[in-house]
Amino acid sequence: MRICFSMHVDPDIPCGGGAKFSVKFAEYMQSQGHTIEYFFEESSPPDCVIFFDHKLYSGEGINKWIGLEEAKKIKSKFPKLPIITRVNDIGPPKDRPIDFVDRFCSLANISDHVIFISQWLKDDYYKDKIKSSSTVIYNSVDESVFTTKKYKEPLFDALKLFSHHWSPSRIKGWDIYEQIDKWISDKNIKFTFAGNLPPGVKLQNSQAIPPVTGEKLAEEIRKHDVYITASEHEPCGMHHIEGIACGLPYLYSAKGGGLKEAAKYGIEFADFNDFKQKLKDITRAHLLFYNKIKTEFNLYNKNHFPKYQDIVEKTSQT
Repeated sequence: MRICFSMHVDPDIPCGGGAKFSVKFAEYMQSQGHTIEYFFEESSPPDCVIFFDHKLYSGEGINKWIGLEEAKKIKSKFPKLPIITRVNDIGPPKDRPIDFVDRFCSLANISDHVIFISQWLKDDYYKDKIKSSSTVIYNSVDESVFTTKKYKEPLFDALKLFSHHWSPSRIKGWDIYEQIDKWISDKNIKFTFAGNLPPGVKLQNSQAIPPVTGEKLAEEIRKHDVYITASEHEPCGMHHIEGIACGLPYLYSAKGGGLKEAAKYGIEFADFNDFKQKLKDITRAHLLFYNKIKTEFNLYNKNHFPKYQDIVEKTSQT
């Protein structure tokens, strides 16, 4: 089957969750005998088109060739050609164009099938706005890369916290991260952040490293003990799944949207004062959560990509 992706991503650059997904899913579908294309040729249309967004843009390592207007043209000229849209983002309160949600809904509603990356995204954020047939498939990681670390007794000398985000938006949790940075100045706690800092943010007591991906990211995560994410209104998130997969129990914001759907591997906190208490709680229960990760965690590409494949193949046959 020839499948046209709406964007192409350089596999060697650090990037956000949606871009990471497109790279790994393309590799998987090719391993299953399918052909992935990145341009839509009207003279030789593909068997299926998969949209990852409704916008057209190019950036460092990422090119989106097909957007909402192109989708409308495709449906007009090729009404039986199946379109599948992966809904993986939100508008407000994120810093998005005013028509972001309307355009994403327009794309989803001319699609033959829609895949939401969390139940929260489908049932809460886009409730009653998207009418197309749909499925929820949570984000997942490469099991061969994000492997579970091993701990030695005692578990900790200094407690090492980790978080990472590609986006420099403050909504990714910076009200909390900056407070952590000040708070740990006289404590036996270390905090490392990997990714892009918001403008004007300067960490005083924490370590900030540039964005990393793949094996380098997994190696960095495994140097730590607890994953924290104060990100708000996450459609699903990839960062915390990478952290959990590496064996780190996690603390997550009550405002985290889709983050709560991996709640059994961590503890929720409401604000910074609550975070300090919950950090004590998760430290005491660290081995319990770690063993749960080792025995129950299954958010791996090998488990979730076949679900996408099944939808692609069945939608293309109808």
